[in-house]
Amino acid sequence: MNASLSKSYAVVFGAVYTLVGILGFFVSTTLTSANLIIFPVNVLHNVAHLALIGIPGLVAYFIGRTVEYARVMTVLFVVLVVAGFLPQPFLGIIPLGGWDIALHALSGIAAFVAGWVGYRAAAHRAA
Repeated sequence: MNASLSKSYAVVFGAVYTLVGILGFFVSTTLTSANLIIFPVNVLHNVAHLALIGIPGLVAYFIGRTVEYARVMTVLFVVLVVAGFLPQPFLGIIPLGGWDIALHALSGIAAFVAGWVGYRAAAHRAA
């Protein structure tokens, strides 16, 4: 079954969020928020980019679990979008508001397309 869309999603978003996680440490290595371009980050936000999104995406790509990764990311990004509308910083420690809401929404839409829509379209073509 062709899952090339989910493979592309996993490697691109895995690489981008890993890079963003690393770059975030150049602007904030503490719980104090700082801006990485237009996005507020702190040390926990940077770790989350690496440990919850970036590195798992790259691992999923290399072990062939990209559809599952995209589906989990869909759920995670929905949670992050909702959390972005709650009082900030979220739980008093992680900045998720502002432009992060739009970024997480777009990332979640891409994950949904890669994990469900694209996968179903590929399955339909294969049948």
